[in-house]
Amino acid sequence: MGCAAPSSTDVRQAVEEGSFHEVRLSTQIFTLYALLRPALSPDSNTLRVYIEGDGHAWESLTRPSTDPTPRNPVGLRLAMADPGRDTVLYLARPCQYVRDEDRRQCSQRYWTRARLGPEVIDSLDDAISQAKTISGAKQVVLVGFSGGGGAAALLAATRQDVAFLGTVAGNLDTDAWASHQGVSLLTESLNPKAVAHTLKHLPQRHLCSRADMVMPPQISAGFCQAVGQPQSCVVIAGVAHGGAWQRYWNYDYSGSK
Repeated sequence: MGCAAPSSTDVRQAVEEGSFHEVRLSTQIFTLYALLRPALSPDSNTLRVYIEGDGHAWESLTRPSTDPTPRNPVGLRLAMADPGRDTVLYLARPCQYVRDEDRRQCSQRYWTRARLGPEVIDSLDDAISQAKTISGAKQVVLVGFSGGGGAAALLAATRQDVAFLGTVAGNLDTDAWASHQGVSLLTESLNPKAVAHTLKHLPQRHLCSRADMVMPPQISAGFCQAVGQPQSCVVIAGVAHGGAWQRYWNYDYSGSK
């Protein structure tokens, strides 16, 4: 199976209770771990993609992790809670859940300063296109948690088939996030806010919480202003960064709750 011990229970539950099956999607640089739930409706033409957060990127403030597999896979729980009847793809970030030969390109830079680097975004893009072909979908819904939200925004700016963009506690401005956290800039990463002006046409929703000390509401607020959709930022109370966001992310991607 190849998944790391801290999240094995969550993955097993998704497979056993959520009708997901494991897939590994080989791209030019990375092999990405994913879970796929087939469409529940024969008329579905949409692939709903949930992109995981940064995972266990750091052991401490100064020491990167040797394995970024999430210990608290919020993105996976969002995918499992998806109420729709479309195909659902849970997509891990590079180097999460994989072992042995599938980790051959897994330099620590890909979950630290290059976590949203061009090669990372290209790999996610390739994996989504593969899953789209497998499912027979015509359009894609992108939802990302934390750093996965930043990846979703960057992907939405490059793809022509995205019908909706959603983020949950998303890192939509990497420079503002680094300043807030008092850490170094992600020097090898793309900043999602830089592409916001290209996404004005796209329906979207960005959920954040006043109780989130990692990704406070002002991180996404600047993005929503830049995209010209301030109303797309929805602020709630009482959910920490690694909290039960799936209880609040209940959204009809046709545009109404």
